[in-house]
Amino acid sequence: MGPLPGIAALGLALAVGTAGACDVPGDGTSLRRALLRVKYLPETELWELQARKTAIVQYVLSLHEPIEREGHCYWPIEARSDGTLWARFFATPNGEHVLVVAAGGKLVPLEEWRKSVR
Repeated sequence: MGPLPGIAALGLALAVGTAGACDVPGDGTSLRRALLRVKYLPETELWELQARKTAIVQYVLSLHEPIEREGHCYWPIEARSDGTLWARFFATPNGEHVLVVAAGGKLVPLEEWRKSVR
């Protein structure tokens, strides 16, 4: 085998090896649970009440940008008002674990983020 087929085989092996790291749950219900977990956080509900007075509120869950941390897959959920990002969360499909993008782009656990916004 020459160098070109070998490189192509290596690239394919790497792509296959990383593609399944965070597979989209097939049931749909678990990702809905993650979205609702974020939507019904007390901080999010308070923000939504204020934002709805002047704009449309949206929650956007992306299937294309999951991250893996400590053996859990987290899916990005953005809270937006009038198209402007208020907060970006990452939640496990069942909603059990939530991370938040804090100041400076650092991912922090929900409890740590709560301390900074109160």
